[in-house]
Amino acid sequence: MAELAYLNGNFLPIAEARVSIEDRGFQFGDGIYEVLVVYAGRPFLSDRHLARLRSSAGAIGIRGFDARPLDEIVREGLRRSELSDAVVYIQITRGIAPRSHVIANGLVPTVVMTFKPLPQVSEEVRRRGLKVMTTIDNRWANCYIKAITLLPNVLAKNNAVAQGLDDAIFLTADGFIRECTSANVFAVCERSLLLPPRDGSVLHGVTQGFLLECAEGIGVPTIEAPIHVDALRKADEVFLCSTLTEVLGIVEIDGMPVGVGSVGKITGSLFAEFRRRSRA
Repeated sequence: MAELAYLNGNFLPIAEARVSIEDRGFQFGDGIYEVLVVYAGRPFLSDRHLARLRSSAGAIGIRGFDARPLDEIVREGLRRSELSDAVVYIQITRGIAPRSHVIANGLVPTVVMTFKPLPQVSEEVRRRGLKVMTTIDNRWANCYIKAITLLPNVLAKNNAVAQGLDDAIFLTADGFIRECTSANVFAVCERSLLLPPRDGSVLHGVTQGFLLECAEGIGVPTIEAPIHVDALRKADEVFLCSTLTEVLGIVEIDGMPVGVGSVGKITGSLFAEFRRRSRA
């Protein structure tokens, strides 16, 4: 088993992969990305991830990157790396051009993938849950596009870690929640699952959508509606979900315990159902 890169048609060791300093991804963050997980050699929800990738590409006008189907490249990379449980990172930029805010015609997109062993969330972390903070959302307005311009997310995450916390939840100026720095947020109130509206201000998570199917499967009703931070702090349970973390309970927000201060039963039930379905 080995970590592996794919760059514009070629597989090679990650240390040997090189992208031009004039690539617009490096110069402007002009690109998009997706992250796939692989369980027992099988990419999980890859059709949904690749559909969102193409949606993001269309939203910013990147075209011509999939002359060779991306799912075919993923399968080939997994075969070459011999990784069973893996994380596949896909990044597509607009391509190489002299630095200019005006986008030149005829650019050839840069396609990069990496294949690495899947990192594991420890059972101790899943058991104790996460402590998070809230922060004003100062990102751009089109968060539904999975763009590589993630500096505000990076700064918010590191600010939380510097305070001994695990993550941060973005809020609007009037206190309504959006999402964590790299995950969607759910609340549980009176045995119903609440999530913020999936509009252009939040990333429409692939795992989030799958988790809604899990909730339906175990009889947990869901409500999509604005959630004020005050209501979030009073919720019975709060948790986040993402491709890599799956489902993780949140036990503290801004120094205040959520519910009884431990990972809740519905969070645990949803995680169990997620695990059952995702490994089936």
